[in-house]
Amino acid sequence: MPTERTRNSYDVRPYPQGDIKMLIKDGGSLPPLKWMQAIGRPGEKKPRRILVAGCGVGVEAFVQRGQHPEAEIEAVDFSRRSIAEAKRLQQSAGKARPIRFSVADLTDPELPKKTGGEFDFITCHGVLSYIPEPARVLRNLARSLRPDGVLYLGVNGAAHPSARLRPWLEGFGLDVNEMGNEPRLRDLLGLWDSLRTDETGPLAGKPASYLAGDICGPHFNNWPLSRWAREAASEGWEAVGTWLLPLALRLAMEGDHHHQLYPSGVSEVAVRIDEARPAGFHRILLRRSNGTEAGSGRFRWTGLYAVRVKSGESKSTKRVLLTSKTLGLSAEFRLKTTQIEPLRKLVGNQNVSEGWVQLFGRNDEARRLLWLWEGLGVVVSQRR
Repeated sequence: MPTERTRNSYDVRPYPQGDIKMLIKDGGSLPPLKWMQAIGRPGEKKPRRILVAGCGVGVEAFVQRGQHPEAEIEAVDFSRRSIAEAKRLQQSAGKARPIRFSVADLTDPELPKKTGGEFDFITCHGVLSYIPEPARVLRNLARSLRPDGVLYLGVNGAAHPSARLRPWLEGFGLDVNEMGNEPRLRDLLGLWDSLRTDETGPLAGKPASYLAGDICGPHFNNWPLSRWAREAASEGWEAVGTWLLPLALRLAMEGDHHHQLYPSGVSEVAVRIDEARPAGFHRILLRRSNGTEAGSGRFRWTGLYAVRVKSGESKSTKRVLLTSKTLGLSAEFRLKTTQIEPLRKLVGNQNVSEGWVQLFGRNDEARRLLWLWEGLGVVVSQRR
């Protein structure tokens, strides 16, 4: 079975390999935790219980420990060797609060019971792309999350290198369903690298654990964002943000083309952008859907942006510069003078009542601005 073959592969080659301490120091391959908290759990306290679903040798769990020293952290993986390696690494990690590493299958219906459930934050990075029935995992994770919790999901996109690379390697007679002739594989990857100049970087020098998991293996879900969104929605999830959305939307603003996406919600805008510019990897924030729409006028300031009010072109307008170090973005907007005080109230109070929109403006221009700010991660809309 594909799952058993995948498990055996990770038992032979635990992931990741290399300088683990450096990977932990760099934060692994997770997006900034500040972004995940700001968009997924705005205004909430730091998570009390965290689940790392599919932890490998524990890099992401150790990153979480550094960011949340007081939290209870559960980390599970179906590879016994990976868990054994994670426990070994923990023994040399000093006197930090221990992480509970355990062997568990994410598709097991007993997962919530085995981990204790009631998690404020769950991270599942680079896992569901290699599981034949990811919906089973999404179902179990939904049962493991608190109502106000958030799930970070990192999964392969339609432009993932393996989508084209695997059939290309098969054309040379290589069996890509499992890691086999490694020297032959690396020779072919060297040819691949010499012919391509995309952002994926050279592959021939990657560790064997990477090649076995991300290039060779019995099963791959290299799906567009629309497919992942449908898979998640079928298990009661809704997307509240993607890491690529603010950057892509900012690019669309350059030619004033972002208006074509209005008034679609965050999830639909992200899907539309992915259709035009397929991602190799999706970083998605999901929360449990309660069947209600985001409430008009109920917003939270995410804290991802600094605000600078500048002089305007007239007495009735002001220029406002928003800058985010976390996202690496900045944008300038022209606001009416009457909107400056409501903006300061939003920034200062983080959360405002429905009456706030009346002060900021109910005209179409104000609605479009708030829609754009939500896409950029400036604000998040609250549920009714």
